[in-house]
Amino acid sequence: MKRFLMLVGVAAVAAAMYVAASPASQQSRGPTAKQFRALKAQVASLSKTVKGLKKVVGDCIQIAIPVDQFGNPDGTANEEGYNYSQPTGAGDFLTTALDVSTVSDTGAVWFTGVAAPSRSACTTDLGESVMRHRLAKTGFAAHQH
Repeated sequence: MKRFLMLVGVAAVAAAMYVAASPASQQSRGPTAKQFRALKAQVASLSKTVKGLKKVVGDCIQIAIPVDQFGNPDGTANEEGYNYSQPTGAGDFLTTALDVSTVSDTGAVWFTGVAAPSRSACTTDLGESVMRHRLAKTGFAAHQH
């Protein structure tokens, strides 16, 4: 009987060691304190960036207009375009031009802007000192003309 109990005891210890060593039994540990501080700093930085972007979008993008190029002055079948009159009297000719398009125009480029009363907020957001600071962070240098 002693041998049987000893065999059961050894088997129990072996089973416990196997379970403790298996990958499924190991609990996931959270980040270290250093990793947590780094993540916290990164989240704070990204939150500040998002807040700034929201401010710029709110202050500087108050109107958006779709613009596309129209005209086919050299068209083979349907020549069309805008009539351009040269100031020297050298003659008129058809040419292409940019014009406001429809919202559904897939080839349009969207021009954005700000209404006159809110220009000062946008100017502050995108002012020269802010732009110089942003350029310096990217490694580019701004040149004054």
